[in-house]
Amino acid sequence: MAQATTLPFSAFKVMLETGTPGTFAAPCGLTSRSISFSKETNDTNSIDCDQEDAPSWVDRDVVSLSASISGEGVMARESLDLWREAFMTTEPVNARIEVAGSAAQGGGYWSGKFHLTSFEPGATRGERASVSIEMQSSGPIVWSDAVTP
Repeated sequence: MAQATTLPFSAFKVMLETGTPGTFAAPCGLTSRSISFSKETNDTNSIDCDQEDAPSWVDRDVVSLSASISGEGVMARESLDLWREAFMTTEPVNARIEVAGSAAQGGGYWSGKFHLTSFEPGATRGERASVSIEMQSSGPIVWSDAVTP
Protein backbone atom coordinates (compact mmCIF):
# COMPACT_ATOMS: atom_id res chain seq x y z
CA MET A 1 0.00 0.00 0.00
CA ALA A 2 1.31 3.44 -0.91
CA GLN A 3 0.91 6.28 1.55
CA ALA A 4 -1.06 9.25 0.22
CA THR A 5 0.87 12.47 -0.35
CA THR A 6 -1.14 15.06 1.55
CA LEU A 7 -0.94 18.81 1.87
CA PRO A 8 -0.62 20.83 5.07
CA PHE A 9 -3.20 23.51 5.89
CA SER A 10 -0.82 26.29 4.74
CA ALA A 11 -0.64 24.77 1.23
CA PHE A 12 -4.24 25.80 0.48
CA LYS A 13 -4.81 29.57 0.49
CA VAL A 14 -7.65 31.94 -0.32
CA MET A 15 -6.17 35.14 -1.78
CA LEU A 16 -7.74 38.47 -2.72
CA GLU A 17 -6.35 41.05 -5.12
CA THR A 18 -4.94 44.02 -3.24
CA GLY A 19 -5.08 47.65 -4.40
CA THR A 20 -2.32 46.83 -6.91
CA PRO A 21 -3.71 44.95 -9.95
CA GLY A 22 -2.23 41.45 -10.26
CA THR A 23 -1.00 41.43 -6.63
CA PHE A 24 -2.75 38.99 -4.31
CA ALA A 25 -2.61 38.57 -0.55
CA ALA A 26 -4.01 35.88 1.71
CA PRO A 27 -6.15 37.50 4.41
CA CYS A 28 -4.77 36.39 7.78
CA GLY A 29 -6.91 34.57 10.31
CA LEU A 30 -8.93 31.99 8.38
CA THR A 31 -8.57 28.67 10.19
CA SER A 32 -10.78 26.84 7.71
CA ARG A 33 -11.21 27.59 4.04
CA SER A 34 -12.67 25.85 1.03
CA ILE A 35 -13.84 26.23 -2.54
CA SER A 36 -16.94 24.45 -3.76
CA PHE A 37 -17.92 23.92 -7.39
CA SER A 38 -21.49 23.37 -8.52
CA LYS A 39 -23.18 22.57 -11.79
CA GLU A 40 -26.83 23.34 -12.49
CA THR A 41 -28.53 20.91 -14.85
CA ASN A 42 -31.89 20.44 -16.55
CA ASP A 43 -33.37 16.94 -16.69
CA THR A 44 -35.13 15.29 -19.63
CA ASN A 45 -36.61 11.79 -19.63
CA SER A 46 -35.52 9.97 -22.78
CA ILE A 47 -37.97 7.37 -23.96
CA ASP A 48 -36.91 4.00 -25.37
CA CYS A 49 -38.54 3.95 -28.81
CA ASP A 50 -38.58 0.12 -28.88
CA GLN A 51 -40.04 -0.24 -25.35
CA GLU A 52 -42.16 2.82 -24.75
CA ASP A 53 -43.59 1.50 -21.45
CA ALA A 54 -40.15 0.78 -19.97
CA PRO A 55 -38.73 3.19 -17.39
CA SER A 56 -36.87 6.00 -19.08
CA TRP A 57 -33.34 7.13 -18.37
CA VAL A 58 -32.73 10.73 -17.40
CA ASP A 59 -30.56 12.87 -19.70
CA ARG A 60 -28.98 15.89 -18.04
CA ASP A 61 -27.84 19.04 -19.79
CA VAL A 62 -25.55 21.53 -18.11
CA VAL A 63 -27.13 24.97 -17.69
CA SER A 64 -24.54 26.77 -15.59
CA LEU A 65 -21.36 26.42 -13.54
CA SER A 66 -20.63 28.20 -10.28
CA ALA A 67 -18.08 28.29 -7.49
CA SER A 68 -18.17 29.49 -3.93
CA ILE A 69 -15.44 30.17 -1.39
CA SER A 70 -16.08 29.89 2.32
CA GLY A 71 -13.96 30.33 5.38
CA GLU A 72 -13.97 31.09 9.06
CA GLY A 73 -11.48 31.81 11.75
CA VAL A 74 -10.16 34.54 13.97
CA MET A 75 -10.58 38.21 13.09
CA ALA A 76 -7.08 39.44 12.33
CA ARG A 77 -6.73 43.23 12.41
CA GLU A 78 -4.36 42.93 9.42
CA SER A 79 -7.22 41.60 7.26
CA LEU A 80 -10.16 43.70 8.40
CA ASP A 81 -9.72 46.43 5.77
CA LEU A 82 -9.35 43.88 2.94
CA TRP A 83 -12.57 42.08 3.92
CA ARG A 84 -14.47 45.33 4.50
CA GLU A 85 -13.44 46.76 1.11
CA ALA A 86 -14.36 43.52 -0.69
CA PHE A 87 -17.81 43.59 0.90
CA MET A 88 -18.54 47.28 0.33
CA THR A 89 -17.84 47.25 -3.41
CA THR A 90 -20.68 46.45 -5.79
CA GLU A 91 -18.19 44.98 -8.26
CA PRO A 92 -16.78 41.47 -7.95
CA VAL A 93 -13.19 41.20 -6.70
CA ASN A 94 -10.43 39.08 -8.18
CA ALA A 95 -9.62 36.05 -6.06
CA ARG A 96 -7.31 33.06 -6.20
CA ILE A 97 -7.35 29.76 -4.41
CA GLU A 98 -3.79 28.48 -4.40
CA VAL A 99 -2.69 24.89 -4.04
CA ALA A 100 1.04 24.74 -3.23
CA GLY A 101 3.38 22.53 -5.22
CA SER A 102 4.82 22.21 -8.68
CA ALA A 103 2.65 21.56 -11.72
CA ALA A 104 3.79 17.92 -11.63
CA GLN A 105 2.52 17.72 -8.02
CA GLY A 106 -0.85 19.23 -8.97
CA GLY A 107 0.03 22.72 -7.75
CA GLY A 108 -1.44 25.89 -9.19
CA TYR A 109 -4.49 28.04 -8.57
CA TRP A 110 -8.11 28.66 -9.47
CA SER A 111 -8.85 32.30 -10.27
CA GLY A 112 -11.84 34.42 -11.13
CA LYS A 113 -14.12 37.19 -9.97
CA PHE A 114 -16.11 36.76 -6.77
CA HIS A 115 -18.62 38.75 -4.76
CA LEU A 116 -18.10 38.68 -1.00
CA THR A 117 -21.75 37.86 -0.26
CA SER A 118 -21.40 37.24 3.47
CA PHE A 119 -18.99 38.92 5.88
CA GLU A 120 -19.73 38.07 9.49
CA PRO A 121 -17.38 39.37 12.17
CA GLY A 122 -18.37 38.37 15.68
CA ALA A 123 -17.22 37.76 19.21
CA THR A 124 -18.04 35.58 22.16
CA ARG A 125 -17.19 36.63 25.70
CA GLY A 126 -14.01 34.92 26.85
CA GLU A 127 -12.84 34.19 23.29
CA ARG A 128 -11.11 36.04 20.49
CA ALA A 129 -13.15 37.83 17.83
CA SER A 130 -14.05 35.67 14.85
CA VAL A 131 -14.96 36.05 11.20
CA SER A 132 -16.93 34.00 8.72
CA ILE A 133 -16.99 34.71 4.97
CA GLU A 134 -18.78 33.44 1.88
CA MET A 135 -17.93 34.40 -1.70
CA GLN A 136 -19.86 33.59 -4.89
CA SER A 137 -18.33 33.47 -8.36
CA SER A 138 -19.27 35.95 -11.06
CA GLY A 139 -18.19 34.60 -14.44
CA PRO A 140 -15.75 31.84 -15.31
CA ILE A 141 -13.28 30.26 -12.90
CA VAL A 142 -10.07 28.99 -14.49
CA TRP A 143 -7.29 26.71 -13.30
CA SER A 144 -3.64 27.68 -13.90
CA ASP A 145 -0.87 25.16 -13.33
CA ALA A 146 2.00 26.24 -11.11
CA VAL A 147 4.89 27.76 -13.03
CA THR A 148 7.92 25.50 -12.88
CA PRO A 149 11.09 27.52 -12.28
